[in-house]
Amino acid sequence: MEKMGHIQYMKNNRNWKEIEIFQEDATTRMGHLPIGGGALNASYTVVDAVANICAVAGNLGMKYGRDFIWSHVGYGGRTLDKETVCLLVKEEKYKTFLHLSLQNKHKIEHTQNGEILITKEG
Repeated sequence: MEKMGHIQYMKNNRNWKEIEIFQEDATTRMGHLPIGGGALNASYTVVDAVANICAVAGNLGMKYGRDFIWSHVGYGGRTLDKETVCLLVKEEKYKTFLHLSLQNKHKIEHTQNGEILITKEG
């Protein structure tokens, strides 16, 4: 592995393709609970998006570590202002499969005291 900054890139997977999926296409969850917690109370948006994307990929028959891996989060889109989840995939066709199959119909909300509610199932 080659280390660049705080992200490690897999040198021996040069044939793998990097794909980006907008986080807003995978989750509506807010980034933190409305309670204290500091650094341990952050980035729930990213985790929820990655979980949803991985679940969809698994339902399509893709296997983590064989067909795809989560690489990093970034910014993409035309203006580079949308947060993205970046995956490395073995085959380019997985990009189309994931984009067509990914649904963001669930709704997760948080109460003022930190409870997590699924207010709409996907």
